[in-house]
Amino acid sequence: MVAQMGLNKFYSAIDYMLETISLANYLLFSHFYSAFSICFGIGRGKFINKKNYLRNYLDASGSFNLLLNSQINNYAAINLNNTDIQSAENYIGFSETIRQLFNSEEKFYHWLAGIIDGDGNFDIRKSTDILARKPKLKSIRIKLHNRDVRILTRIQNYLHFGTIITAKNKPYSIYSVYKNEDKIFLINKLNGLIRIKSDSFKKACSIYNIEHIEPNYNISAYDPYFAGLIDTDGSIVFNYNSNRIECNLEFKYNSYTSKLNLDNVIPNYKPYILLRTHNANKTSQRFKSIAFKFQTVKGMVPLYEYFIFNRLYSDFKFYRVTKIKKFIEIRKYQKSDFHSVEFKIYSDFVMDWIQYQNPLWTKVPFVKNLRIK
Repeated sequence: MVAQMGLNKFYSAIDYMLETISLANYLLFSHFYSAFSICFGIGRGKFINKKNYLRNYLDASGSFNLLLNSQINNYAAINLNNTDIQSAENYIGFSETIRQLFNSEEKFYHWLAGIIDGDGNFDIRKSTDILARKPKLKSIRIKLHNRDVRILTRIQNYLHFGTIITAKNKPYSIYSVYKNEDKIFLINKLNGLIRIKSDSFKKACSIYNIEHIEPNYNISAYDPYFAGLIDTDGSIVFNYNSNRIECNLEFKYNSYTSKLNLDNVIPNYKPYILLRTHNANKTSQRFKSIAFKFQTVKGMVPLYEYFIFNRLYSDFKFYRVTKIKKFIEIRKYQKSDFHSVEFKIYSDFVMDWIQYQNPLWTKVPFVKNLRIK
């Protein structure tokens, strides 16, 4: 009987604990729902579109997750899932949590606009209907090398729509959006953010009677738009002669790229702008390009800080960026004696840097200057 009484007390304690946990969860959810309702005007007799709700408030795994990133256990600045949501462990007010949720959403669409301006396409076609006056937006597409397919899967996981098709016998994949409701949703989200592909984007807005918002070509500090451009059209390169790591962007020169101002996107680091003339396909036809080159030794730290805050989803490029901090510590060893320990450390670093996901590393001219063995 004594044993039974002890067991009953044990069960009672367990029940009490579970009830306490349930009550805490209920209060937590109620508090959030109240704040959420006030922000969005959701009350009796008001409903929200389920599909758009899922698009905005599900995490990449497809689960409802408002407390993704604990700042106690993780470093938010280098969170690979790109979520800046403060955890309840550091809770000050749910308004702050919701604000950070919106910042995370805004961060994604700014980055996506950079991706589309880099390697995206609004596929405008003439309508097959003779009576139709407007052209048709067949799809919104992004085409990337298979090495960077993670960028496409991230977009698909975040948006919860679109398809990815890998080309046969070619090393690239294409993310496509075909459904009208999805195209309209995406156009509205990107309105005011597309800068380089502006001509086709304006036509897409016109097709769906969406008023086009003129973008700001002065890219603000830490804007993820720049990271999207680097993920697609940019390059992270090692300049052996100048002993530094650089970041470069180059576009065909036109009325839109000429307005692009990247002076403020990386605080304390302005790019060198270069205009060049090229021959098109080895013919007499010529075209101009505009290049933005971040290429100073002092700028390597601001460059590193920007991409830690706005990580690249091209693993090849992001790996190179993450090595900047270590490189600053050992770059002075380049001038050491060829047979010294210091130069061996330098050579090992540079070899690792250029070999990562680079099957053409043997073609790099300065490899012959390094101590490989």
